Amino acid sequence: MRKILVLVFSSLFSVVFSLQAQTIDGVALKEIESTYIQLTGRGRLFSNTVRVEVDFGQDRSRGRVNDSQIIDQNGNVVLFNSMVDALNFFDRLGYEYVDSEHISEDSPIQYLLRKKRQEMDLANSPLRRD
Repeated sequence: MRKILVLVFSSLFSVVFSLQAQTIDGVALKEIESTYIQLTGRGRLFSNTVRVEVDFGQDRSRGRVNDSQIIDQNGNVVLFNSMVDALNFFDRLGYEYVDSEHISEDSPIQYLLRKKRQEMDLANSPLRRD
């Protein structure tokens, strides 16, 4: 039982630590203050993994695509098994799926996410009943 508890706590600690150590354009994932973000997955040649580009409104005028990718604590691009894996990752960070867009057959699907709301603001809701 003790071994299981140690394993569970060490796993949780490593997940929390890894989320804090990952960055996009030098910004830690937990420090992104944007309400909305957009994910774009790009497949890799001869691989089943996906690189994900994240747009949270950062300055991308320099034109470097790699600045939009998730970088781990060792400076490597984080790879996902699929876009569903990436969506689950961002769900754990507190984002929820809103919509997706597929502009053309040759372009990747773009996923729009927003920060989850802890409580709905019913005061401004059109469904409010007095």
